[in-house]
Amino acid sequence: MLRSILTSLSFYISLAIILAIITGGFPSHGNDIATIALILAMTFSIANIPFNIKPEDMKEFLYAFLLNYVLLSTIIIIMGISIGKYSGGFIVMAAAPPAVAIVPLSSILGGNKKQSLFSVLFLYIASIFIMPIMILFFFSREVSIFALLKNILLLIILPLLLSRPIHKKIGEEKIKIISNICFFFIVFSIVGENRHFLFEEVATIAFLSFLMALRTIGIGGIIKKLSEWKGVERERGINYTLFASFKNEGLVMIIASSLFGYQAAIPAMIALIFELILICCMESRVI
Repeated sequence: MLRSILTSLSFYISLAIILAIITGGFPSHGNDIATIALILAMTFSIANIPFNIKPEDMKEFLYAFLLNYVLLSTIIIIMGISIGKYSGGFIVMAAAPPAVAIVPLSSILGGNKKQSLFSVLFLYIASIFIMPIMILFFFSREVSIFALLKNILLLIILPLLLSRPIHKKIGEEKIKIISNICFFFIVFSIVGENRHFLFEEVATIAFLSFLMALRTIGIGGIIKKLSEWKGVERERGINYTLFASFKNEGLVMIIASSLFGYQAAIPAMIALIFELILICCMESRVI
């Protein structure tokens, strides 16, 4: 019983969301705690991954790009153009790279960790060019690439370096438990610090929730079912589902609010909630 709880990501996420909404998360330094937790989750989740890239892995990088920056971003742009008031937040979301957390999530959910790691790295390098150009195209506003470079160095390169001394020295079950604990702190910090979005107009929250559910659970579920129908091996199908559903919502909230004000960050906060719900559904095999 205790073992199943400790290895259940859904339990940690559900508990973190409930406690975050009730308490408001950490009283201070919430973002710093979330960042440290994500660095640790990345470090341990890739600790047993060999860093040799095979030619067939390159094809997976292209699939990740098509799913995240073509399919998912196009859907988000269409939603943003049609909604008007929050269009700035939607365009920033479309321009953003995938969540770094895809890598530890791939590890926990049984995906291909190596392919998810290098696909994320590839997409973050691409985002250095894509994100500023896309935002400039739609709104004629410039965005600093500092936040992107910081994400690459702090959340990808640093864990890569930290993971090598513990390479193949920790069992997979222990890694899963450590990653689950890290995700508790990530979710508790981010949701708690941004829970004020719940006090927006009920109709607005309901409409944005519908769009984000469609964007995340709807598209992710379709890609998952298509992967199964096409006979794609399960670990690759999990990766495809994650890349078709997840954006770096933390980065989106920072950039959207700085460019367009607090309200532009609300779609990303709601999207994060549905990404967390999707994780729970995938772990329980509902999707």
